[in-house]
Amino acid sequence: MDGAVPHRNRPPYGARVPLPGVGRLGVPALVLAAVTACGPADDGHPAGAPAAVPSYEAADGAPGFCTRLADVGGLDRLPASMGELLDGPDVEARTQVSQVVRDLRTVLADVRDEGGHEEVATALEDLVQGLGAVIDGPLTGPVADAVSGGLRQVGALTQPACGFPT
Repeated sequence: MDGAVPHRNRPPYGARVPLPGVGRLGVPALVLAAVTACGPADDGHPAGAPAAVPSYEAADGAPGFCTRLADVGGLDRLPASMGELLDGPDVEARTQVSQVVRDLRTVLADVRDEGGHEEVATALEDLVQGLGAVIDGPLTGPVADAVSGGLRQVGALTQPACGFPT
């Protein structure tokens, strides 16, 4: 550690950090796959930000936004980043959450352009708003709950149409 003193209240990198009132930051398929996903990012995401579902291939008839949603980078780090932000300001964690927000805004634009998926658009808007509150800080229980609920809602609405691997 080169003489550095670890932050006393910060868990070790990669540790699972329980968030008050959140339990899991997972949703059916999408985020569960994102949390366990391993693989290189080949779409311009920053290093360490693999696609949420790197092996996803859209099923016949799946909406066009499904592939972009599967390509959202950084979802695998979202629980850890939020845990780091619970402890206070953290530039790296805030930057990671900001990248997820940018990616989700692109997905939201695709959903709106495609039309016919108003519930998905609303759920994505709510999730982006919740993640925006994470970025603005401080991360509180209600903010963490909003993000958790947003992830669950996006997953519940997109899984049937997109058919993400489980």
